[in-house]
Amino acid sequence: METERGSFISRDVETPKKEVHLRVTPSEVKFLDTLAGRVYRLPVTVHNLGRCNQKIRFQEPLKPQFKLILTNLDKALASGLQMTAMVEYHPDKDEDTYDQLLISIGNKIIEIPLLGLIPACQLEIESEVNFGTLVANSKVYCKEINIINHGRAPGTFKTEYQGQLPIVIFPSNGVVESKSSVIVKVDLCADQPRIVNEVAKVSLQGRPDMLLRVKAHVVEQIIELLNMSGDKKLECIHFGSVFFGTSKIEHALLYNNNPEPINWVAIIQDDSVGEELGTNIQQRTDVALNNLPYLSRIKNIDVTTFISCIPNEGRLLPYQKTIITFCFSPKLIIDGKKNYDPSHRQDYALFLRFESVGSKDGFLRDDNNKTIKSDRFRKVELALTGSGLPVILHFDPGNFLNFAPCFMGERSETVCIMQNRSKSLSVTYRFKKTAHFKIDPERGKIDEGCIQNVICSFIPHQVGVFKVKQLMEIIGSVADENFQSTSLKPFHQIYLYFKSVCKPSTKKVVMKVNPGISPLVSNPTGQFVVRDLPKYKDCAPVAMLQSTMTHLHNHHLSKESPKDALIAFPNDRAASIRSGDQHKHFRTIFTKIPRYNYVDPDFAYTKLERIGKQEHENYYERYIKHLRNVRMQKQAERECMDSYNNTDIGLQPASGLKSPSLSETEIEEELSAARRRIRRNQLLNTRNIASKETKALKTKVLKGLKSDPSTPHEKHDCSLILTPKQIHQVIVGPSVLNFGDICVNSTNTRLLHVVNMLPMHILIQLDINLKELQKTNQFSYVIPPTASTYISVVFESPTIGKFWKSFTFTVNNIPGGHILVMAVVMPVELELSSKELVLRPHGFSVKTCFMGTVGLYNHQNYFAKFEWQPVNTERGMSFSIRPAKGTVEPYSSLQCEVTWQPGFSSPERGEFVLHVNEGNTMTLKCVAQVMISIGYDFYFEDSKLVGRIYVCIVRYI
Repeated sequence: METERGSFISRDVETPKKEVHLRVTPSEVKFLDTLAGRVYRLPVTVHNLGRCNQKIRFQEPLKPQFKLILTNLDKALASGLQMTAMVEYHPDKDEDTYDQLLISIGNKIIEIPLLGLIPACQLEIESEVNFGTLVANSKVYCKEINIINHGRAPGTFKTEYQGQLPIVIFPSNGVVESKSSVIVKVDLCADQPRIVNEVAKVSLQGRPDMLLRVKAHVVEQIIELLNMSGDKKLECIHFGSVFFGTSKIEHALLYNNNPEPINWVAIIQDDSVGEELGTNIQQRTDVALNNLPYLSRIKNIDVTTFISCIPNEGRLLPYQKTIITFCFSPKLIIDGKKNYDPSHRQDYALFLRFESVGSKDGFLRDDNNKTIKSDRFRKVELALTGSGLPVILHFDPGNFLNFAPCFMGERSETVCIMQNRSKSLSVTYRFKKTAHFKIDPERGKIDEGCIQNVICSFIPHQVGVFKVKQLMEIIGSVADENFQSTSLKPFHQIYLYFKSVCKPSTKKVVMKVNPGISPLVSNPTGQFVVRDLPKYKDCAPVAMLQSTMTHLHNHHLSKESPKDALIAFPNDRAASIRSGDQHKHFRTIFTKIPRYNYVDPDFAYTKLERIGKQEHENYYERYIKHLRNVRMQKQAERECMDSYNNTDIGLQPASGLKSPSLSETEIEEELSAARRRIRRNQLLNTRNIASKETKALKTKVLKGLKSDPSTPHEKHDCSLILTPKQIHQVIVGPSVLNFGDICVNSTNTRLLHVVNMLPMHILIQLDINLKELQKTNQFSYVIPPTASTYISVVFESPTIGKFWKSFTFTVNNIPGGHILVMAVVMPVELELSSKELVLRPHGFSVKTCFMGTVGLYNHQNYFAKFEWQPVNTERGMSFSIRPAKGTVEPYSSLQCEVTWQPGFSSPERGEFVLHVNEGNTMTLKCVAQVMISIGYDFYFEDSKLVGRIYVCIVRYI
């Protein structure tokens, strides 16, 4: 029996107990890369693996190119030994040769194939191209595969895809050199969601045709809004009812459910169908129509002032989620009524759109000058509903409360009933403290539709008439500056007006005569005092006037009296023991004798305390003086700056010199600077974007666009890092440049529209590395603020076939999107008006010629060079055509004239071959159909009858 690798185990019939076990290596003798005239050798080894000796016989190959080099063809091989024979191959021509070597062992024969192979290619290619998961954003994705040639001869390949999907394989054919490889690019345009499982036919030289499978999973560029748990899609957020001035916050998850990162932006659709802005849906229609000016004013409000989305722009990585905070803060729009009532209810229904940032068509114009709104970009829409309600509190007996008059120390009370007339929201209030009045309770909460009693008390602390405004604060949830959280703050104020009188109390004053010196306090006569005066414990003054100013009871003293001495009254002895000022002197009122001034050491300042006190006074005195000096210095500098003028011509201030008026350019710059100061968290809205785009479309810049910023202002603007919200206001489109069916090597131009809605310069750069687009004049442009322009993109391809490629662009060096370029490149081709032309005569003479015309039509966008070549036959060629060669312009035709000159031997049929340079080839058949009659003429010449034949054309067909 035959075993693996050419080994044989045979059994002898006569001696069945003996085994024959031989192994021959190799199993085939293959001479590779052979050339004629050379000699090649390979060994063949026979192993005896049995237990007995074997007799082996070799047979010579049949073909003379193979020769077995062995001294004796019959060999005896002992057990466990091996022998080697050499096979020699000497080809006489370059072709593959096949033969076999026969080795016989007893009645068994081993066949060893002999192969002589010339150098050949051995091509190998991958069988599958898998793009994985792609996003349907009309971007062209490219994968590279290698065709490897393991052989020693070049090999050709050819790829062909006949499917309908946008798949392009390039190059479609070529040659792979020996021991090298060729890169084949497979382009797939992800234009719409689908599962791609296509096959392309690949023909490799020396191998049977195989299939190249192209796989991909194209998914939607999905932006999803989920609830906070992430298990359900979010289509609407109901804020419910909130008071005007308060805020309601809701959260959601924005999910990038695709394998590519995206830049996104949120836009309020304030011009969509079904929105409601401040309409009271509970109001009757006739009542609403009766107040049309109020409704029109509501329609013009900026919705971004009460709807906030934080963040409203950003970048999401593949399959990333981010938390979005929505804040609803309705504002009350007054319709002229002073008193609020439930009719001030304002209901809102808005639509917020989240979409990716990239190339877009915008509000471009088509051939009919109609607005086109591109809806091909992936987005998600969210509905927001909410209602704004006014705070409606009713007070009984009203906002004006009159308290009964009372005396100081007494109180007057009034009960006020507060009613919350709102049927859906509770009211939390707080009364601010007011002097002489008290409210119990000072704070509280009134449920919807409920009432609460508060006791207002008048507790005067002084005599008089009191008219005060009692402030009542309504507390609710108010959003912070970043609209990320809310806190309880007063958002509304209500005033109650209190009025009352505090009457003075009358007391009986008992007077007594005091004949002595005037007491500490006396009435105007200085004779009577109030009985309850001892209750007051105010200290008496010690010095009242300068003693040196009076000359009453002057005495001659040995010592001179100080000039700044103060008078000490006789009844101030009770206060004389207080710690007085050591720098003050006191004398008696009459004798002006220096009075003894006692200083209690337990209460007097020590010397160090006096020094510290003085230093403290000096410090604050210097500080106040320093502040005054600084203030005066700044005021002087401001006055100096105001009076400074570069064009000072000696005029005095206010002498009639007027400031120059601003030019239109300066005014526009000021307005542009004001537009830049937009709230950081303000949402974009479609109405504002549309107005900006309309304004930018009116300012067209068609010439003189710079490729790089030159002025400092342009350099500053073009170096700014733009946010996705700003990039969204730059339109670069259309997103697909479709050149259609074009001719090879033809130059074609399409316009790329650029609209800059930003109030600053931007730098647009086209990252084009496609050789077909290299004839575009300029790849970077500086676009002025609020302007639009057109960029000419030039396409020229030397390769026939479908073209699907995309290139990216940047705005201020930030990726802004991509543009898809499509074209079908076709060969140069001419069409004939007829492939067979019948020539008819012109004139009626015998020598007239036959003429006809054939039309050459060029339906393509490239000129076609042609040349007519006549086909000669055995009878010759009697047809001629002019022009014999020339050029047919694009989208035009050319008439060629074909003539036939009749003659005795002129053939009536002929052919012309039309050769189009780098194009097609066609054949024109020409026919001149005639009917000929033959006549005989007889006459006598030298008494002999002679005949003459003549030909006469009697009819033309």
